[in-house]
Amino acid sequence: MKHKPQNLTLSLTLCGVAISAVAAAASTFGPSVLAQNQDPPKKAAPVQTKSDLAAADVFSKVSAKLNSVDSLSCEIYQTVVLSGQRFHAAGRYVHATGNRMRLEYRIAPIRALKASDAEHLALDGKEEENPEDSVTGSLQQVCDGSVLWSLWVNGDQKELTRRNIREIVDAVGELPNYSAAQSLQALGVGGLQTLVAQMQAGMEFGTVMEQQSGDKRYLVLSGRWSAQARKDYFGLTDDPAAALPEYIPDYVRIYFDADVLLPRRVEYLKKHPNPEQKQIRPAVVLDFRRIAVNSAIPEDTFQFKHPDGDPIPEVDLTAQVIESIQQIAASDDPSATETPELTTEQ
Repeated sequence: MKHKPQNLTLSLTLCGVAISAVAAAASTFGPSVLAQNQDPPKKAAPVQTKSDLAAADVFSKVSAKLNSVDSLSCEIYQTVVLSGQRFHAAGRYVHATGNRMRLEYRIAPIRALKASDAEHLALDGKEEENPEDSVTGSLQQVCDGSVLWSLWVNGDQKELTRRNIREIVDAVGELPNYSAAQSLQALGVGGLQTLVAQMQAGMEFGTVMEQQSGDKRYLVLSGRWSAQARKDYFGLTDDPAAALPEYIPDYVRIYFDADVLLPRRVEYLKKHPNPEQKQIRPAVVLDFRRIAVNSAIPEDTFQFKHPDGDPIPEVDLTAQVIESIQQIAASDDPSATETPELTTEQ
């Protein structure tokens, strides 16, 4: 089993929580949740001008920048808006050469949408922290280049898994239809590079626009799933008008800082369920703030520390991942080599 929709979203570690939150909310509130979706109060549409750059040019420049840095760190703020309810998570992401990374999320309780939320969702708005006493869950992923640890906490429930990166890379290194780079990307170790590369590969982007917000200038790219992605990931026909599942966004809008050529915001957008309503509603907003490149990162940042208290049962998924990759690489379907099946614990 390949579960293409899950493969697509879960392989993008940075946005996996967001899409999972959408899916969870849809199952919690029922199939009509997006039909009842309410947007926060809107501000006037920002002024945008057409850029001289094409989307491929922007992705090329951003990829070159990301591939050139030795380390990158940033704060992450993530908001999901559904049916007048708001889901919010805040955290930090650190990535360094040698496939080392650390991702931490603190998840706040679901609450009703407020008028003041529009200020936080604005591109130049002030970020919103989650008070420690209000956090109901957390996600921590740490990789030292050899082992990827994942710790998920939801109330009293805790789940701890490990994947041996070196064993996985060695095991799939000789497969004709799969590369070591693909296995690292599928595990989420590729970080922002993987996020950008997979959005470029799976979506079709239109005219690049420029937008000024405060003292920052942004390159804005808007896109939708390609026909191949719709078929491979979601099992849909080539008809671009065919509806996607309610918890899968229809479009994406990416804001790149034009000066430093790094992603500042990713917005996942959903069409109104009534085709007569020509509206696009935000489903997920993912912000990257205070990005720092090539700064000194303490080595213990990439060392996983078991939490205090009662020991948490540890599940080793290495063999499962290797077997899944081998099955996919052996498939006659070339599209099956995109990403291996992963568990939903991410």
